[in-house]
Amino acid sequence: MFTEVRTFNDPQKHAGSILGWQQIYDQLGRGCLSSELKQVSADRFQIFQEVLDKRIVQHGCAPKGRFCIAMSLGSGNAPVVQGHQVGAHSVVLLRDGEEFVLHAPEGTHFFAVNVDTVRFAKLAALELSNDQLIRLKRVPQINVDDAVLLRVQQRIHPLFRHLLEQKGAISAASEKMLEDTLHNALLDLFSNASDEVRCRRSNFAVSAYLVKRCQELADASGDTPLSILDLCEQLRVSRRTLQNSFQAVTGTRPVEYLRNLRLNAVRRRLITTHAAEINVGEIAVEMGFFHLSHFAAHYRALFGESPSDTLRAT
Repeated sequence: MFTEVRTFNDPQKHAGSILGWQQIYDQLGRGCLSSELKQVSADRFQIFQEVLDKRIVQHGCAPKGRFCIAMSLGSGNAPVVQGHQVGAHSVVLLRDGEEFVLHAPEGTHFFAVNVDTVRFAKLAALELSNDQLIRLKRVPQINVDDAVLLRVQQRIHPLFRHLLEQKGAISAASEKMLEDTLHNALLDLFSNASDEVRCRRSNFAVSAYLVKRCQELADASGDTPLSILDLCEQLRVSRRTLQNSFQAVTGTRPVEYLRNLRLNAVRRRLITTHAAEINVGEIAVEMGFFHLSHFAAHYRALFGESPSDTLRAT
């Protein structure tokens, strides 16, 4: 069993440290990041908790062979996952390598658990109704009332703290008992889910879709950044609609959001390459920044350091 408590000042190092997750964290909030990760990972389950002091957009794939739940413990702005806001009573579901996009506002505090998909499916089939099983397999979130959510948290959180405090390996029998505790808590959660969050074409869902499509189009454009008019033309929406959509989902203007994604791509490239291999200016141009003084100013404003001060690979 692997246990760890770490702090980070780089979003991608934080993202890459969560075992089993293939994901990228792009920093959108300005200044030097300060984040914390606590995790416990075993062969058949994982628990982790992360706190982020800057706005981040996370995208990637959940672990294969795992059924994942996550809940927000923060009290600020609601995160957005798969186009839906995560409220105080919401539990997010990800299944077996599912792709995801998470817009995490400043101060996000997420708590997540995943277990073996096959075993949980067998246990759920014995206990849940047909309607509950359909919900388990299809919906992006469920809603749970305060009493149920508190009961589940009271089962898992003390277990999590205990594991983090353990020194050395635990026995296979103890690990099995811990896994069973998690399965019992999840079955309780789904047995008492009060309703489901349906994938309605609400205004917010449309906004989240437009943000996602803009990011896909920007990624496909290579080193030629798309203008806002280009995006409006391709998506057949007005500038106001695009502006309002980005503000609702990401908290930033579309120009700033897409530029920040490219700045994060520059930073990842800097961190993973040698200075002798490629210089800062060449990387910036590859990512569509042709005015290097403007690039340096935007980079410094976002990450709290100059691109020349970012630690390169050795």
